[in-house]
Amino acid sequence: MILPPNFQDQINEIEQKLSEAQAHELREQQFAEEANERFTKNLAAFEQYYPDVFKAIQEFQPREDFCLHVTKSGHGNFVPKGKEAPLYGDNPVEQARLQVEKAVKNPTLTLTEYTRYNPLSRDERIHIRYMQTLGQYMLDLKESGEPQQLLSLPEQFPTGVIFGLGLGYQLPELLSHTKFDYLFIIEPDFEVFFASLFCINWTNIVSSIDQSNGCLFLHLGANKQELINDLNTVVEDIGAFSVVRSFCYQHYSDETLSDLVNKFFKDYFRFQFGFGFYNDAITGLAHTYHLVNKKVPFYDAKNDPLAVLSKVPIFIIGNGPSLDEAEEYIKENSQTAIIFACGSALGSLTSMGVKADFHILVERPYRNYQAVLDMASKETYKDLNLLALNTVYPDTVDLYAWSGLALKGNESATDYINIMLALHGKNSLASVSYSNPLVANAGLSLALNFGFQNIHLFGVDNGTFNKEHHSKYSIYDDNKNTKFRYFPNKVGDHVLEGNFGGSVTSNSVYSMSVKQLEDLIEYKPGAHIVNVGQGAKVRGTVASHANELEALDLNIDKKVVIDLIKNQFSLLPFDDVDEKKLGIDKAYELVCSLKDIASKKYSTVLEANELLKRQQRYLYAFRGTIFSHIFQLFKGTLLYYHCPMLTVLYKYENSDDCLKIFSELNILWINYLDEIASHLLLSATDKCDWAFYNVKAKK
Repeated sequence: MILPPNFQDQINEIEQKLSEAQAHELREQQFAEEANERFTKNLAAFEQYYPDVFKAIQEFQPREDFCLHVTKSGHGNFVPKGKEAPLYGDNPVEQARLQVEKAVKNPTLTLTEYTRYNPLSRDERIHIRYMQTLGQYMLDLKESGEPQQLLSLPEQFPTGVIFGLGLGYQLPELLSHTKFDYLFIIEPDFEVFFASLFCINWTNIVSSIDQSNGCLFLHLGANKQELINDLNTVVEDIGAFSVVRSFCYQHYSDETLSDLVNKFFKDYFRFQFGFGFYNDAITGLAHTYHLVNKKVPFYDAKNDPLAVLSKVPIFIIGNGPSLDEAEEYIKENSQTAIIFACGSALGSLTSMGVKADFHILVERPYRNYQAVLDMASKETYKDLNLLALNTVYPDTVDLYAWSGLALKGNESATDYINIMLALHGKNSLASVSYSNPLVANAGLSLALNFGFQNIHLFGVDNGTFNKEHHSKYSIYDDNKNTKFRYFPNKVGDHVLEGNFGGSVTSNSVYSMSVKQLEDLIEYKPGAHIVNVGQGAKVRGTVASHANELEALDLNIDKKVVIDLIKNQFSLLPFDDVDEKKLGIDKAYELVCSLKDIASKKYSTVLEANELLKRQQRYLYAFRGTIFSHIFQLFKGTLLYYHCPMLTVLYKYENSDDCLKIFSELNILWINYLDEIASHLLLSATDKCDWAFYNVKAKK
């Protein structure tokens, strides 16, 4: 019998397929055994180190068709929900190894610009002077030609941010190459993380990071906004040095992940913004010391909102350029709404002939008190009420018919008041959330805390849309009859979405203000908030032009409403505070200890980094203790100096270059601490003396 010429080939092919099928079946059996064992051990590790993640794993219900596919290399593979293709090819481990190899050879690293400073600044406060010196040093270094920057990821690095865990095959490879002080793993699909529990040895990863005193943060199932909020929480908890110098790495291609990466880099500036600093903090503590002794009443944000105010209209008025288009509407409806004039908007409203019910102030410098005196007459203030944060310049409250204070969060003075209340057996006062960086933020926060639900925002632009920076009535107009000249904040660093589409030109402060407004609205939902004008869009508000607004037809007794607000404030239940109770001796001791650590010898980048971490951990040990107000005094100062110091340690290819530049910055830091120590001994309770000197020439 003669067989067809290709018959033997067909037999061989069938035998090969049968052999491959049998081999695949064996791989699946082996993988199943190993995967189930890994899962059990991983579960125990998360129960020990991350109980919240352990609980989430236990409660998670995967898809009915949840399935791990075994590759030719014997590793697990997975097709995420809504996707057609698996995460990996035939050999996930080798694929991950090659990807990590490429990423560490050409790393994507965050880098903050520290060269900005104002050579014309006349602000002689300690922090500003030392930040100016730092900025000038960094600019001179840049202009003279910096050393070669890092070409590849070194064996030790401050922070790693992994976008997309996948099944985690990249982790052992990356961690065998580089040790991180802080490692963030971001995986928006919790089911993908769940699948990783069968594929990699989480037990080894978590325990090795723990044993090396590293920090691992897992952000699982996070969307764009949740991610930034979660990272902000971490940064607040452990300090911005946790993200200031980061190696960023996207593990797999995915639209959601790419959006997260873009959001991270877009909002990165926020992680290094608004720390506060020594002069702000000590001034806030000193001002609160004087205000408490003046017997000014305080508000507790834990108070239940007043339901009776829910339908009462309230105008929160900033001094942005869009205020002008609403002039007629505000005038026509000023008697049927409560009016909060935010900061310099009071001068504009006074020029319009509109009387505010409450003036809102947040700033602490003496120059802001000078501006208050410059924008309206003392007679005007005698008929006004003041709502301010507890750090405001103390003499300000003497101008008004009535004044009430609210606590600002993350403040030395706020922590101090609550410590004093605790020592007197009283409950702490809650601060008004999201009340910075601008006065309009405080205005909206107060309104929502009081219970207002019918809210209009006027002149809260947070940017420019037509080159005008403020209302035509504002004190920023050189033609205004004011004693001093006022200069608006420069814009151009940021572009924000406009209220009616398009965009407005903005800056970091305005951008942060928008973010804080949006977070506040999300935190206190339910209000109907109309954002009037062509400023920046604020998520959670309704955009409107002034000529589209309907006249208010609700009759209200403004005096009754004003009295309801005032009645929410009460005197603190303890006597006058003397300087000894402020803990200045402890603050001096802390500064001396920081200086002592900073002065220790070091010879390597790792040793220098350890000195920074020792200072950070020493300071952060005071957080949440009876000396938490002392922690708040120095937190911002340390962050503003340590972030650039840490950056230069890991910026250049040659470690000698890193150490040389670090050493020069460290000398500045030690000198800075010396001046703080002297100031604490001599001037801790002095009111702010940062003043205006640019008196206008007579025309």
